[in-house]
Amino acid sequence: MTTPRVPDMRRSYLRVRDVDLYCEDTGGAGEPILFLHGFFFDGRMYEAQIVALRDRYRCLTLDFRGQGRSGHARRGYQLEQLTADVLTVIRRLDLAPAHLVGLSMGGFVGMRIGAREPDQVRSLTLLNTGATPHPPAKYPLHLALTAVARLLGPSPSLVLRGIEKELYGEPFRTDPTREPERQAWRRRWAEADRSSLANTMLGMMVRPDIRDELPALSVPTLIVAGQLDVEMPPHLSREMHALIPGSRLVELDGVGHSSTLEDPARVTGILERFLAEIG
Repeated sequence: MTTPRVPDMRRSYLRVRDVDLYCEDTGGAGEPILFLHGFFFDGRMYEAQIVALRDRYRCLTLDFRGQGRSGHARRGYQLEQLTADVLTVIRRLDLAPAHLVGLSMGGFVGMRIGAREPDQVRSLTLLNTGATPHPPAKYPLHLALTAVARLLGPSPSLVLRGIEKELYGEPFRTDPTREPERQAWRRRWAEADRSSLANTMLGMMVRPDIRDELPALSVPTLIVAGQLDVEMPPHLSREMHALIPGSRLVELDGVGHSSTLEDPARVTGILERFLAEIG
């Protein structure tokens, strides 16, 4: 499966505090959707969704500091600081109220904005994410990956042995027809800034528990889980669903942690229906 490239995106850098953040914007008069990517990825993980939605919505992607095409900074990688970056972009580009779509780390940020700044948010879509702290059982593995990434970068052997098992479900990870997609992301990871990757991982590992904030979420909320997700298992999505009033939950069979890449058609369809229903 080949994801179509998104044509005619406006590409720009926005200076936010101490770093230049890379942003792509389809423009248009539709309601804005701001897509927030997961760790190790960038805005390109939403290409399939943007191709489908750009005629009806103004679609924007933002690469977090130190990732993708954004600049690198010495500090600012904890979740509260990344949240402040996104709020600055929303206000700078006059997007409010925006539909926020966040996967994993992007979901960490999206739910914080939705709970604390509801006037900035039209709706919230939480993909493969959770509101709990970093699980203590994963500290040894993630600290080891962080140390290796800081020293050597995400080498192909490291990717194959560790990172991809965390990021992809087995069907996508082992499908030979999807190898070009996996290779494209490996090339991007090989070019990533080692220090920024390490600092981002450490920032996520010290994130606090915000489950007590979820009952205050009053915006329409869609939650999507992958049944094969080992990084953010589906019980975390079920827990969020129970805590967020009026939220909707969809679980995808055969899908791991990177749902927009692994099963783009199903994710796009679910998102399209949700947006149309709250329209």
